[in-house]
Amino acid sequence: MIVTTDFTGRIESEIIDLERRVPLPDAFVIPGGTAAAAALDVARAVLRRAERRIVGLQQGGQLRNPEVLRYTNRLSDLLFMLARAEEGTAVKPLTGRRVVRTPAAPARTRPAPTRRSPG
Repeated sequence: MIVTTDFTGRIESEIIDLERRVPLPDAFVIPGGTAAAAALDVARAVLRRAERRIVGLQQGGQLRNPEVLRYTNRLSDLLFMLARAEEGTAVKPLTGRRVVRTPAAPARTRPAPTRRSPG
């Protein structure tokens, strides 16, 4: 099967439709608001890994069909939107914000016993 611009166009149409219907949270999305959304988020992570490999092929001059890269990128966006649509059926999608973490204090150890001088 050969990836064509028609494939990518159909995905883009679906994304546009979802963007009209699904309100996106205005904060960082924490993956996995529901079991189905979590599965879609995992699928997107796997696809993003494949996309990075496709970029490597392109940079090495080995990608015969450049539409494959565009298609995988748009498919990743579709999976993101589908996961958010699925979370829309949940009570509230999980969102948060990045927090700077401070390293934990080192564990305290007991001092070594002191030797008494003979005497």
